[in-house]
Amino acid sequence: MKLKALARAVSLISGLIATVPGSSATPANDMRLTIRVLDYADLPPAALAELEANAKRILRQAGVAVDFVECFTGGVETRSEACGAPLGPFVFNLRILEPRQAMKGEQLGYAAMSPEGGAIVTVFLNPAQRKARVASLSDPAFLGHAVAHEVGHLLLGPNAHSSSGVMRPVMRESDEEWMARGLLLFSADQARRMQARLRARLSR
Repeated sequence: MKLKALARAVSLISGLIATVPGSSATPANDMRLTIRVLDYADLPPAALAELEANAKRILRQAGVAVDFVECFTGGVETRSEACGAPLGPFVFNLRILEPRQAMKGEQLGYAAMSPEGGAIVTVFLNPAQRKARVASLSDPAFLGHAVAHEVGHLLLGPNAHSSSGVMRPVMRESDEEWMARGLLLFSADQARRMQARLRARLSR
């Protein structure tokens, strides 16, 4: 009886850990996403690296491994072989645009599937109406959350907004405080669904 009780306790604790923000799932290497970066806003290299690091961290917490490949940055195209490959289920394009190119009503960006089966994520650099309000939250970190949010839409579907976490439709100042602390993440349920979508793509 004691062994059964102990087993139930271990199971309960494991379930609680899985739902705590910041707990990390281990991404499967055969389900890695390649995100090709097209930086038309000409971010400084350090800012671009911070954006990518934040998006990668948030997605990795949900068990989604991501490799960023810079294909257009500093006003020039790179010669990376990955940049010439076709879009596909595991290959996305990320466009970073100036605020003046944002469509009316777009707050941070949007995600769109391509006919080839891949996808394009577009985010806007510092739209005036959505600039970070929390002093400890850098603009690149703020934009990294926007990238993770839009990738979430590609894997969860268009109606994937939630009342909390990185998939909130509109970010409040309190959400940005969580961003600054590195704690605005996907929920455990969202992580499971994203991984399931990737497994389904792998089996096609």
